[in-house]
Amino acid sequence: MKPVDDVRQISALTYGFIASKALFAALDLDLFTKIASGATTLAGLATASGTAPNRLRTLLTTLKTVGLVSESDGTFANAPAVATYLVAGAPGDFRDYIRIVNGGFLYEGLRHLEKSMRGERIFPDKGFYEGIVYSEGGVGGPAFSSAQHAGSLGPARLMARRVDLAGATKFLDVGGGSGAYTLAFLKQNPKLTATILDFPETTDTARHYAAEAGMSDRVAHIQGNAINTDWPGDQDVVLMSYVWSAVGGNDIPTLARRAFAALKPGGLVLVHDFMVDDRHEGPAFAAWYLLAAMLDNPHAECLTPGLVEGTLRDAGFVIESTANMLDEITQLTRARHP
Repeated sequence: MKPVDDVRQISALTYGFIASKALFAALDLDLFTKIASGATTLAGLATASGTAPNRLRTLLTTLKTVGLVSESDGTFANAPAVATYLVAGAPGDFRDYIRIVNGGFLYEGLRHLEKSMRGERIFPDKGFYEGIVYSEGGVGGPAFSSAQHAGSLGPARLMARRVDLAGATKFLDVGGGSGAYTLAFLKQNPKLTATILDFPETTDTARHYAAEAGMSDRVAHIQGNAINTDWPGDQDVVLMSYVWSAVGGNDIPTLARRAFAALKPGGLVLVHDFMVDDRHEGPAFAAWYLLAAMLDNPHAECLTPGLVEGTLRDAGFVIESTANMLDEITQLTRARHP
């Protein structure tokens, strides 16, 4: 990234959060779906959304400045990507992920970033996820898991197509949440059965999606914490997706050792997460997410392929590869139990 050389670039960063909030507000009103459904004038959108025209005009103007909508002769239209991803029923609809995970979970959590940088905990008696998602007044476990599911479906299908699990029959998804990755692998590998280990609050959501996919008989559930709950053994594959960035650096070697103990000889471990390059220069989105992952976790690490591979080697694994998974934002490290 080129160093900033103008005060206006600093201002753009300073005020960037307002554009994010405009998007979250638009999703809360479901404006993009209403535009797609034919409410394309200010008056029509005001009626459809129950929002006063003066307030709506200001919001729509903000949305225009960041390219989410356009206006011609008083008629509004969604940008192409908005029509694909932010409209109800669209092929890539992930409105809930943006609204609940980014707008509710990450945005609200990042209000505490300065506190976490000082090494202070937001919730002294519980972890960040338990506090901001599952506690009374939090985002809510079912809503969070469902939103994560919507955001994970595309990447999960991509991973399941890229990773050959021929011959595997037992799959352990540690921190598997709603089961999006588990279900993608089960669909791709008909002989595979799976166990999802995650917080108790995620289990009902995961069971719902397994039933919806007709795979309830192939998915078992273990409720608990990946650090101190027993993992089942004799596994062919262990997947940890977005788990290493969610724990402290002290716990990462524990996860690697537990994966090694859970696998059969020859078994495969998959570590999928946001990682910056080994020079800590980017990509930007991965760095931003890892910064957010430090919330209430003063021991969190800035993950790199080198750190992940080194930790797995120390646990006894033989590294096969680390490769980009999606637009260089996330990486997938594959390693084998010898």
